[in-house]
Amino acid sequence: MTTRRFSRARLPIAAVAVALLASGCSLLGGESGSDGAQQGPGGVEKAKIKVGVLPVVDVAPFYRAIEQGYFKEQGLEVEAQVMASGPASITGVINGDVDIAFASYPAPLLAQSKKLAEFKIVADALSAKPGHLVVVTLKDSAFKKPSDAPGKRIAITGRNSFTDLAPMSVLKNQGVDYNQVKWIEMPLPEMMGALQKGDVDAAVMVEPWVTNAMKKIGAVPVFDGASGPTAEIPMSGYVAIGGQGKFASTSPNTIAAFQRALAKAHAEATDRSKMEPMFVKYAKIDQQTAQLVTISTYSTSLEANRIQRVANLMEEFGVIKGHLDVKTMIPNGSAGK
Repeated sequence: MTTRRFSRARLPIAAVAVALLASGCSLLGGESGSDGAQQGPGGVEKAKIKVGVLPVVDVAPFYRAIEQGYFKEQGLEVEAQVMASGPASITGVINGDVDIAFASYPAPLLAQSKKLAEFKIVADALSAKPGHLVVVTLKDSAFKKPSDAPGKRIAITGRNSFTDLAPMSVLKNQGVDYNQVKWIEMPLPEMMGALQKGDVDAAVMVEPWVTNAMKKIGAVPVFDGASGPTAEIPMSGYVAIGGQGKFASTSPNTIAAFQRALAKAHAEATDRSKMEPMFVKYAKIDQQTAQLVTISTYSTSLEANRIQRVANLMEEFGVIKGHLDVKTMIPNGSAGK
C-alpha cells in the first residue's frame, strides 16, 4: 500500500451516492395536530424528534439535512444530541432519551443478538471506501505488510468493533495468524501519541484520524482494513427501538420522513464542497484536513443484505453467537429505501 500524498487532487474522492429516492422529495400531507405532528394518512406521528449522534464524519449529511431544511420539508423538527460515545448513544435510544441514534453497526447488532432491545435500522449511514479504515504505523517501522502482523501490538478502539474485526478478516483472508496479534484498546485521540512513544507498533484508525496521523506524525499505511472480504462494508447507521409502544413501532410515517430527508442529503455527498464545511463544523477538524479526508459512500438505500455482511463478520469471529437475520431489524416498508 502506498503512502498517501497530501495533495487534494491526488487523494481519492470516493463518495458514491445512488440516485435520490424518487418518492423522497414530496411533502407529507395531512393537517397539523396540536403537538405539531401532521395527522391523517401519511402524516408524521411525531413532529419533533431527538437524534443521538457522534462527532464523526459519518453524520456530515445528517447535519446538512438540518441546515438545509430537508427535515422540515418532511414535516420534522430534528434536534441533534451529541452523545459522549457509541455505548452512550445506544443506551440513550434504549432508554428513550433520543428517538433515533447513530451507531457503528457492531454495537446495535450485538445488542440485538443478546435481545437487549428490539433494534430497528431506520437508515444506512456510511460504507467504507479505501482509505477510510486503515492500519497505520510510523515510517521507520519494521511493520511493512500484513504478514508482519503476528506478534505486533496494534491499537484499536475496542474489541468486537470494526477496528479489530475488519483487520482480522483481512489477515485471515491472506492466511496470516491474527491470533498472534496483541490488540491494545485506547481512544482514537491517544493513538498517535502511543505510536510515537513506541507503546504500540501500529494503530487501526478511521477518518479523519487516518489523515491527521499522516499529516501530523508522518504515519504510513500498512494495509487497508476495508479491503478484500471487508471492501465496501457498511460501517454505521441510524437505529431506533421497536416493540409495543416504542418509537419504531408507533411512528412509521415519521421514520419514512426521516429517511427521505436523510437520503436527499446523502445524495449530495458526492460533492465535497457540501461535505467539507460539515466536517469542519461538526467533526471538529481543521479546513486543511477536511480537504484531504477520504469521503466514503453515504448510501441512500437501506438494504438488509448489505448490512447482513456485518452480522456475518461478527458471527465468523464469534462475537455473535448463532445467527442474526438483519432483515428482522428493518422496519416494515423500509427495505430497499
